[in-house]
Amino acid sequence: MRTLTGHERKLMLLFGLAVGAGLHLLVLKFVLNYDQINRRNLLRVSDELMEAQTWIGQKEDWAPKIEWLGKNLQPMPEGNPSSVLQKSAQSTATSAGLKIEEQTLQAPRAGTSTTVYGNRMRLTGSLEQFIRWGVAVYQPEKGMTITALNLKLSPEPPKMVGEAEAAQFFKSPTP
Repeated sequence: MRTLTGHERKLMLLFGLAVGAGLHLLVLKFVLNYDQINRRNLLRVSDELMEAQTWIGQKEDWAPKIEWLGKNLQPMPEGNPSSVLQKSAQSTATSAGLKIEEQTLQAPRAGTSTTVYGNRMRLTGSLEQFIRWGVAVYQPEKGMTITALNLKLSPEPPKMVGEAEAAQFFKSPTP
């Protein structure tokens, strides 16, 4: 094996320094990437902590409402409560003088503590009739309310066309 010349030694030294610098930059890239991931996670957890502290601060305001819901929301009845809701919404609409153009039952939406059954309706009538219907449908003790309402003037004013969703909330069965 022959010995390296001075020029070759310098090139080998530069090559070694380049490989060392490349490895150093590669390690630095991984460390900075890990730091960025940790900062993102820390920011997410910090946001979650702030939100949790806000909810804890509002606990006293929410406690009576949660108690009211626990006492007044009905448990899930046997059978399909959608048909009862549909009949109730239909009868209140016709008794208020509204004309039902179309209606569709919505799929039940299950939440953590409630299940919501909805009936979407397209109605026509006067504003007074819509107000009477809304007052008749809103029955908090039965968990009934209007979750969506969109009113527009019809082509023959003062009549209005409205799209509404009457809904009823029930306690979700506890697992």
